[in-house]
Amino acid sequence: MNRYDLMDALNQVDEAQLEATERFFESGKEQSVRKTRQVWRTVLIAAVIAALLGATAYAAGVLGLRSRALEPEETFPVHFGTPEDPIDGRWTGTFALEFDSPETCPPVRYRFGWLPEGVRIDPEYRDIARWIKRYDWEPGTIYIPWCEHTETHKPGTDLYFTSDVYYAPQFVNGGALILLSAVPDEVMEETWGELSVLRFTTTNWWSSVRDETTAYDIPRHYVVLFHPEQGWIFTIRGTFPMEDLVKIAQEVEVEQTEGLVEQSQFQNPYDFFDAGVG
Repeated sequence: MNRYDLMDALNQVDEAQLEATERFFESGKEQSVRKTRQVWRTVLIAAVIAALLGATAYAAGVLGLRSRALEPEETFPVHFGTPEDPIDGRWTGTFALEFDSPETCPPVRYRFGWLPEGVRIDPEYRDIARWIKRYDWEPGTIYIPWCEHTETHKPGTDLYFTSDVYYAPQFVNGGALILLSAVPDEVMEETWGELSVLRFTTTNWWSSVRDETTAYDIPRHYVVLFHPEQGWIFTIRGTFPMEDLVKIAQEVEVEQTEGLVEQSQFQNPYDFFDAGVG
């Protein structure tokens, strides 16, 4: 931190909030003038630090999550081992999330604490305690290490969502979590406690030739949670209203488990998280 950072933080302090705090301490006349001034100085310093962290942490990359639009000529090498023929190639995209994180982290498991009325998680995806099943890496399968995934429809509607846990070690040293065809609208950056959160909606999808877009009638909403210290990424996306997906994300239970996720376990430094099913 230098003097320019400090001045920028001072400019970010809410003057009305500081004045209200000063009035609160002014009301305690039984305290000595010296003590009041000491407390007020402490409050001011704390406010400056809070403003500095809140205003610059995301821009400085402290939270470890960055988003960016992709150039049309950017491509990403992909390899997925399957029981038949492997999938190899270079794929294009429209939007990328990049992560700063250690190259190892503990695996986690998750389960839903709230779901919209009429929605249930199929037993195919969960165990008897409602934890979403994990598909650990096995040679010859299409699953990445520690993969957990759900696809959930609301019966009789066009509403669905999918959810996944990813791990930042997969994406360090130049990797990214990528949208293949969706074009995000405004990206909202938030902090929920220790989590870095992105929210956005897609209303357009690139066509196969990348020079035209096709509008879909139903927007797709995305919520991405990233825990920089623990290294996990939870994504939920689909056609449910954004407020439903936010509430699901706020109520999801994520728990660290035994084991170790390492960068060397992943075949690809990229993965894809469009709001598709099937």
